[in-house]
Amino acid sequence: MDVLSDLRVVEISRTSAAAFAGRLCADAGAEVLLVEPPEGHALRHEGPFRGDVADPETSAAHLHVNAGKRSVTIDLESEAVAATALVSGADVFLTDLSRDILDPVGLGWEALHERVPSLLMTRITPFGDTGPYANYAGSNLVSLALGGQLKITGDPGRPPLTNFGAQTEYQAALSAFAGTVANLLLRDASSEGEYLDLSIQDVVATNLEQRGTSFNLGIVANRAGLTVSATYGVYPCRDGWVYLTAFAPALWDRLKAVVQLDRLDDERFATQASRLENNDELQAVLTEWTLNKSSDELREFALQGYPLTVAKDEESLLASEQWKSRGYVSDIDHPAVGEVSVLGSPWLAGDPVAVKPAPTLGDANALLEGLG
Repeated sequence: MDVLSDLRVVEISRTSAAAFAGRLCADAGAEVLLVEPPEGHALRHEGPFRGDVADPETSAAHLHVNAGKRSVTIDLESEAVAATALVSGADVFLTDLSRDILDPVGLGWEALHERVPSLLMTRITPFGDTGPYANYAGSNLVSLALGGQLKITGDPGRPPLTNFGAQTEYQAALSAFAGTVANLLLRDASSEGEYLDLSIQDVVATNLEQRGTSFNLGIVANRAGLTVSATYGVYPCRDGWVYLTAFAPALWDRLKAVVQLDRLDDERFATQASRLENNDELQAVLTEWTLNKSSDELREFALQGYPLTVAKDEESLLASEQWKSRGYVSDIDHPAVGEVSVLGSPWLAGDPVAVKPAPTLGDANALLEGLG
């Protein structure tokens, strides 16, 4: 999908938020120039590494989020003129740096917009440009806490749980990509560049689903653990875990059909309301059933359209026929790593996206000649 093939995006990032947004732009066909410090992007130094040997070219994070980009090395403090010239020649400037870094070197929105009125700028920060938290530092944990996710994640009566990695940054990247594309459409209509101010805290709160909207009714959601109710949650099976979702009446009927236990015909489980009132009893019945089933048996039920799914590990995901059929995993040849599997884009329009390798450090430095 090369819908952005006529565009150049310059990315100056430190975190996965702007880095993954840049990756999505590259997947959509844009030329993405990753501006790195001389020692390389921060994600190059984040393991794991190929062969368990620290190497900025073989970091798994770098190989994933920087796939499809080209790399130029610039020291922002001593080579600000080159950085500004490079950004000024782009269609989109994508960053997650603070204004304290950008403004002194001429890369703040006001200066850039005055110099190049058609330039778009997307900036992803923990709390956005305004409000009392605007200058606060953040992290995945901070965003989860202040965005409301920690409040609803974990078991009742126990401390909140965080999720793995930098999920809030990846969520923000998807929103940043969508917002950037929307601003490109606005520019097509007006020829005027727009500034996208994206707060990761706001993104997390937006993704709380009905837990967030219930704030409007004064309802405070609490942690419900892996099993929100007996008909909606994670259960152990003989060799793994299975997720059941049968909250709606039609799905409940299908679950009964596959479980085939007379006990589910008990009048205590006859209606949605009565199932909730007798939640613990119903959960015990379903747990007994799942514990007697293997993941392969449950997977067969899922393929027949029953409302359950088996949790997969990384190895089985990479070998998944579903992913293979969609071309979601690409085996690409990287100059420093050799053959490596890279996950594709979260969309499919026509043929699968042809993922290109992540750049070696400074592989496009020739573009800096004459920029200052």
